[in-house]
Amino acid sequence: MDSTKLLLGTLAGFLGYFLSGFLMYTIVFKNALASAMPNMNAAQTEPNMAALVFGNLVSAFLLALIFERWASIRTLQTGAVAGGIIGLLIALGYDSMIHGTSNLMTWGGVFLDGIVYAIISAIAGALIGFTLGYNRK
Repeated sequence: MDSTKLLLGTLAGFLGYFLSGFLMYTIVFKNALASAMPNMNAAQTEPNMAALVFGNLVSAFLLALIFERWASIRTLQTGAVAGGIIGLLIALGYDSMIHGTSNLMTWGGVFLDGIVYAIISAIAGALIGFTLGYNRK
């Protein structure tokens, strides 16, 4: 396993998660998610940036580790596909448990957030796959 590539892939994935997450959650799907998650009004008005950065770094590291260590994903396309699938499954699993234990979201919110997170993870996965394969001998 190439530790330098893993670190660079994590950083590329972090940028993908952070920037596309901002775009998708605060601009593109903001109103749709608000209607599908009616009890999210309790959310903070100002995001905790340290927590967001940490969460995006952990998510990027997870994909980079899977791609580098076990899946040998080294291209933009395979990274996007794998990232999207992994992101969808993680979001559906986690959001279903939130739905089952709270009133924070509806089933519509579970599936909409799953789709949004799959898109974001596909973008991050593409960047990670490209980075891991770049200049590799």
